[in-house]
This record gives sequence, structure tokens and C-alpha cells, in this order.
Amino acid sequence: MDSVVACETCGLVQEIDPVPKDAVALCARCHFRLVHRKRNSRLRTFAFSLAALILYFPSNFYPLVTGEYHGLHSETTIFKGIHSLFNDHQYFIAGLVFCTSILSPALKIIGLLFISITLNWKGWERSRTWTYKVIRVIDPWNMLEVFLLAISISLIEMGRVATVHPGPGVFSFTAVVALTLLATLSFDPRLIWDSPEEKRRYE
Repeated sequence: MDSVVACETCGLVQEIDPVPKDAVALCARCHFRLVHRKRNSRLRTFAFSLAALILYFPSNFYPLVTGEYHGLHSETTIFKGIHSLFNDHQYFIAGLVFCTSILSPALKIIGLLFISITLNWKGWERSRTWTYKVIRVIDPWNMLEVFLLAISISLIEMGRVATVHPGPGVFSFTAVVALTLLATLSFDPRLIWDSPEEKRRYE
């Protein structure tokens, strides 16, 4: 039976024949991949998300940078930075940092784990759909990359007047950024509503 599919690139709606497991259908207008399923999507999403969850805790609680200035030693973590902003009455910025660097990555990781774990659970399709929509909404607010850039700039600037070294947290921080990105790219949202037969076919 033919299927009606809309191209994600140009929007052309067209009918396609059933596509074999290892084949790819191309759009008749823009020649972009029209039907392409990601191999082992569920397993890769779960693995990347679980690894990101494990590294999420040291990335937030271990020092991102350590510094020596005139014999004084200091360490900086994300929570210390948020606490300092609250003490300086910068409530809006502190709340923004908390949401973008701590809350949104945690929600994204937990959401991807929830979807990948419940894919074979009947009656959970709407919950998975709602969770995926939340992930899509908070994804642009996930600003871990911005904080990595800020850390790099601070290392360069502070290196002129003090001895600054990356702390153990920065490596976990970088890994969380990469793993959450890989988990998102690995996930195929069509699995949310696929039938059990389709799941077995593509997994």
C-alpha cells in the first residue's frame, strides 16, 4: 500500500511505495531523503543519554576552573557562580543561568531516557509525544555551548594576570554537551508512534 509523505525540506506531498529495510526514498522535487530510518536509534539514544546523565553530576559539582592569584587558590563551579549572582542581587541572570545550564539539560536527558525506555509500552504514545515536544521547546534554551565558550575566554583573559587551569568539571561539562547532542541526533521521533512490527523492522 502506498504512503503519503511530506518532504521535510521542500514540503512536497507525494505518494511512495513501501520502502525496503535498507533502501532510501528521495523527494521527487528536491531529491532530499524522504524516507530514511536511523539504525539502532533507540539503543544509541538510550546509551548517549545514560552516559550524559552519569557525567551530568560531576560537570555541575566539580570545579570548572581553578586559579592561583598572588598565592590565593580559588575554584569555580556552576553552583558557586549562581550563588554569587544571587548574593549580588542579580536574580534574573542567576535564574537564567540555572535554567539554561542546569535545569534544561537535566530535563532533556531525562526526557530522552523516558522516551527510549517506554517505546514498547502500549498506551504511552501521547506521553512520549508530549515529552518530545517539551524537549523540542527547551532545546534552543540549552546553552551549555555558550558556557563552554565563556570558560575558554576566561581562561585566555585571566591567564594574563593569574595562573588559571581547567578543573575536572570542565571535561565532564564538555562530554555532556557532546553526548546530549549525539542523543538528540540519534533519536528517530517516528518510533514514538510506530507499531510493534515497525519497531522490530527498524530496530
